[in-house]
Amino acid sequence: MRLQRFLAQAGVSSRRRAEALIASGAVRVNGEVVSALGSNVNPSKDRVEVDGRRVHAESPIYRLVLKPRACLATLTASGARPTLKRYLRDAEPGWQVVAPLDFPAEGVVLVTNDGALGQALAKSRVAMTYHVKLQGMISDNDVERLARGWRWEGKPVKPASVERLAVTEKNSWVEVVVGETRPRALKAAGDLIRHSVLKIARVRLGGLSFEGLKMGGWRDLTKVEAADLRKRAGLEGTGVAGSMPGPMPGSSKGA
Repeated sequence: MRLQRFLAQAGVSSRRRAEALIASGAVRVNGEVVSALGSNVNPSKDRVEVDGRRVHAESPIYRLVLKPRACLATLTASGARPTLKRYLRDAEPGWQVVAPLDFPAEGVVLVTNDGALGQALAKSRVAMTYHVKLQGMISDNDVERLARGWRWEGKPVKPASVERLAVTEKNSWVEVVVGETRPRALKAAGDLIRHSVLKIARVRLGGLSFEGLKMGGWRDLTKVEAADLRKRAGLEGTGVAGSMPGPMPGSSKGA
């Protein structure tokens, strides 16, 4: 295993930060300073130290969390505003929130100490399923326009699918499947068709849905689910995805 990957999976730092630690001479393997990037290490045999402290390989944590609205997607305290730390009281250093949601948004996020997966998901186009509440009644033309895609921060956003879920006299719900981890990109979709975005809920992250979770609730992934997510992100592992979910509670008729 590459040394920087071992450090990332052990929760020491991100892989990029691990590379900086190695280059600075802060890492020793079996008592010898290792400063060359690309060095390999055997986690079961080699003794790895960072700044004189031994680093042990950690069992990977893969935890799906249903983040409520008005909650920061972080595991650190943040003044008066609630964070995911309120719901994950056993969180340890090295755990990170992958594909975080904005403060007003709700939906599924991943908490893990697998640094390689965190970086891969940030760069990959793993499909995310969002339910978006738009002000007013949207037309078939609006749906077709969204399906063609839009631009956000100078980059194209191209959905895999756009489907109208429900329409009331005042609002519309649309399901958007897109390889985009940042929900702010969905607000740009509302601007495109001149309908304000009132609510964003991520109901699916890759093959993982919110079903069975209460707001603020969480569950650990099975080995199959974790392997499937790593495969979708372009990492090793195989698995079988679960079934498609229904609408997020509150994201259909009567909204």
